[in-house]
Amino acid sequence: MTKYLLLLFIGLAWGQSLNFKNNDKTIKIETGEKLQINNIKYNLIGTDYSKQYVIVKKHNSQIQDTLRFDSVVSFKYYEKSIRSFASSVLKCAKYGALFGAAGSVIDGEIKYGFHWTVAYSIIFGITGSMGGAIYGILIPIASEQIILEKEGWYISE
Repeated sequence: MTKYLLLLFIGLAWGQSLNFKNNDKTIKIETGEKLQINNIKYNLIGTDYSKQYVIVKKHNSQIQDTLRFDSVVSFKYYEKSIRSFASSVLKCAKYGALFGAAGSVIDGEIKYGFHWTVAYSIIFGITGSMGGAIYGILIPIASEQIILEKEGWYISE
């Protein structure tokens, strides 16, 4: 029984999320999520608030690193949000429509009528928006770089 309690305590200590707080906002980064600390990309493994360090793994690598709280100067976090989804859909639809219209003009379809240019714009715009939707769902967008002490942010439990 004590062995399981010890494993539970170790799991709680090592598997904690990382919380950045400001006066009115909290950013919570769960274990396994991507983040950028001091301009280096990492995946969060865990946080030990009692010893004040963060355990991270370098992104696309197996190298683990332990960072003290006071060594963290700046950070970026990655989020999948409605804002990133909508902007990806709109951007890809716009470029798809432009490429469809340009392809129609280059291909010579304009001599068969202006309606082919409009049709190609619609078809490629729809295709681009579907690609943008997939991109917006799968790829998170990085936040602006936040400087801890200068902007009032700090690491807290």
